[in-house]
Amino acid sequence: MDNNSTSSDPNDSNVSVKAFTSSLLFNAAIGAGFFVAFCIVRHWSKKIYQPRTYLVSKDIQSPELPAGAFSWITASFKVKDTELLEKVGLDAYMFLRFLRMSGFLFAGCTVLAIPILIPLNMIGGINQGGLVAMNIVATMALLWQEMREFSRRRHAYLMSEKHNKTPQSTTILVTAIPKGLNTEKALYNIFNRFPGGVSKIWLNRHPSKIVKLCQERDHVVKKLEMAEYQYIRSAYGKRSKNDPEIKKPKRPFGRISNIPCVGRKVDLIEFYTNRLCQLNLQIETAQRSGSVDSLNSAFIQFHSQFGAHSAVQTVVHPTPFQMAPMYAEISPLDVVWDNMNLDTIVRKGRHMVIIVISTVMIMLWTVPTVIVSSLASISDIVNAFKFLAFLEDLPPDLFGIIEGVFPPVLLAGLMALLPFILIIMATYEGHVRHSSIDLSVMSKYFFFLVTNVLLISTLSGGILKTINQLQDEGFKFDLVIRRFSEKLPQASTFFITYVLLRGFTGPALELLQIIPLLLNFFFTHLLAKSPHQIWDIQGRLEFVNYGIIFPPQTLIFCIGILYSTIAPIILPFVTFYFTMHYFVYRHQFLYVYLQPVETGGLAFPKAVKQVYTGMFISQITLFGLFLMKQAEFEKPAVPQLVIIIILIVITALSLSNMNEAFRPLVTFLPVALFSEDLHVDEDGVVTDGNKKSAVSRRSDEEEADDMYGYGMCLDNLSKQNLASDNRPRFSMTKEEYHGNGIRETNDTATVLQANNPTFPGQSFRHRYRHHHQNSTNSFAGSQRQYDRPVSFMDRPTASFENNRPASFIDQPAIPEADGPEDEHWPETNPVNRRLEDLQDQAYCHPAIYNVQKPVWLPMDERQLAQTEIERFRSYGIAVATDGAVLDSSTAKARVSGIIYAPGEETRYRLERGE
Repeated sequence: MDNNSTSSDPNDSNVSVKAFTSSLLFNAAIGAGFFVAFCIVRHWSKKIYQPRTYLVSKDIQSPELPAGAFSWITASFKVKDTELLEKVGLDAYMFLRFLRMSGFLFAGCTVLAIPILIPLNMIGGINQGGLVAMNIVATMALLWQEMREFSRRRHAYLMSEKHNKTPQSTTILVTAIPKGLNTEKALYNIFNRFPGGVSKIWLNRHPSKIVKLCQERDHVVKKLEMAEYQYIRSAYGKRSKNDPEIKKPKRPFGRISNIPCVGRKVDLIEFYTNRLCQLNLQIETAQRSGSVDSLNSAFIQFHSQFGAHSAVQTVVHPTPFQMAPMYAEISPLDVVWDNMNLDTIVRKGRHMVIIVISTVMIMLWTVPTVIVSSLASISDIVNAFKFLAFLEDLPPDLFGIIEGVFPPVLLAGLMALLPFILIIMATYEGHVRHSSIDLSVMSKYFFFLVTNVLLISTLSGGILKTINQLQDEGFKFDLVIRRFSEKLPQASTFFITYVLLRGFTGPALELLQIIPLLLNFFFTHLLAKSPHQIWDIQGRLEFVNYGIIFPPQTLIFCIGILYSTIAPIILPFVTFYFTMHYFVYRHQFLYVYLQPVETGGLAFPKAVKQVYTGMFISQITLFGLFLMKQAEFEKPAVPQLVIIIILIVITALSLSNMNEAFRPLVTFLPVALFSEDLHVDEDGVVTDGNKKSAVSRRSDEEEADDMYGYGMCLDNLSKQNLASDNRPRFSMTKEEYHGNGIRETNDTATVLQANNPTFPGQSFRHRYRHHHQNSTNSFAGSQRQYDRPVSFMDRPTASFENNRPASFIDQPAIPEADGPEDEHWPETNPVNRRLEDLQDQAYCHPAIYNVQKPVWLPMDERQLAQTEIERFRSYGIAVATDGAVLDSSTAKARVSGIIYAPGEETRYRLERGE
């Protein structure tokens, strides 16, 4: 910060320059090599480098990448922001906005600060309070603007037609329900008072016995698939001289004991077929009996989104921690069923335990962090510990490599071990959503990174450099303060090399995907045999955990803010870091990653708070440095100290106001959005009914964007949301309307519905349906599937008068049974009917309605698979051949032309609302 803040020893400067140069050259070479390698190998595997061009539904598919070696670079930037938002989702979009915001901020700081701060440091000026204030105020203003943008985007997402087709838009989770109120009727009486009323109630159950049986059944299905594959392929491939022209297939034999080479050999197909039939019967019997553990939580679905968001903000029970907390917008795929029975007090107790464990871990992690960060100052280590004097004999260039390359690499590797431990800890805390676990990991991971990477590394570097000089000068208090203030800024060399490492090699490794590429090659060519095994490698898309990828970004932001005035030379490297990460992740989200569950960008507000943490650390550090300078110089630094104190107060007030302003807005939907008199234009400007005429007409392109549900005019949605459920309406035939069975399809087997408990005033349709419950399940357009007994656990959730299931809302009155036969009934829409069946089961434990996954066989020229299919169906075993073919020349299976494995499509249709 002044001319005395640099080391008086020219050797220190030389070592720092060599460390910086070595780090820059090493990381630039590695990054460039990985980048060139990606340009070459990206054509080798479409599954690794552009699976989103064919493995996802057409509405979110990305265009094919150009064939040129470098022509792919501009492909992702040809996608407009509105299209990007629709394809990648709000979570990924806000992550990209954070990277872009950070890049713009530090680019501006680089242009403005470096020409000012570097000369000030050279001439010994300490009057930097105004520049610090400008930097902090600009950051706060930008964060406020981005939070406003996020709030608008999130409201548009929650009110969109696409989101309103999903069950989570109108469903809440109520936890810690007392036993006396844990009934459908009691919960209905409480929550039916909210706008629109209750549509469905799911009392949560945990069928632990059924879960184990279902897990074993899935294992048996895979074993049976492998045995069938071996049987079919044995009739093809190379023939020896003694083989007949047409080879006879061989039944596979093997031992079924868990201990290798123990037990007699059996016919694997026969054994696993019999075992699968037994498991099917056991699971169906257990599902039918209804003898499962009752949990103290329930899902409640309302007819309107307004009703759901109103209920979750209400105090329901007069006793503390009873029927609280409640959660809105919880996806069926996001539920953590193992944590559904925890009381609020138990969750709080577990949270305290995890805090203690985290504190201990941070203290233990400090030791290796100090050791690793000290490698950045080997010369200081040698001076402090004379027995290491032999290190001085190393060549100077090697010194530079050790100090500039090794420490950031080792520290990054040390921090890479943390997320796996933190995920286990966050799960134990009792979170009911997987996305909440990710957000908890995000908080803990950031805390670890800031403590160990930023604070410990900074302090250890400054202390180590100070000790060496004080050994000769004496450990006087004023001298300690002076030397520490001089040496602390020199720790910036370590962070510059750290930013270089993450900025060059991080994006390049992300593009190259070297580990997935090697694993894909290894498993595809050596291990994957059956169609299911091939699909597990070639058909599943990767996804990111925002709890793991966000904290490193906010850490670099904090490093940039802290050292922007202490060592402004770091600013261009931080700018480069965020620019490269934005470029790479924009490409990856468009072509590689697909998130199974969308949270609507909930990680972004947490990232903003983490940035505020960095600003507080920066201000406190500068306050300490100015305070030290106050004691060192005859010229007082009181004005700078006053500015820093004012900045700390302003930052605290800004954070408090931001929490107060945006926390409810990003958690719940404002009531005014459901009003007909409110208008939100494409720029996010809110106007009331009297000012609508002032809103300019939107362009055709912006109108087209509304088809995707973003950038919309919310006034047209308001009345519809307030009045009824927003899922698609459809009609049914007269017989189907009266409950004439439910069919299964090739990709899902929907269970039969048993009798509903009767409530006063229950609708005629549900009372009449009781007489039509004995229909046989069958594949739609396929051969007959095995009959399943009616299961108590398969019954639909409670439905009440004036709150019929979504498919019957706004339908005409039910005709009398003796009405005219030629009365018009619209044709059934099978797709919408399947969606209705899925929604009836949306918030049941998956094991309660679990059905056997089809045995997936490859079709072959000699129809051996068809013979096995007929045999399986005679046993009532589900079987499929979707997209799987056996190549007769190579005797290997191939899978193509599908985006979901048989039996797995339903897991994602609920999330998409299709």
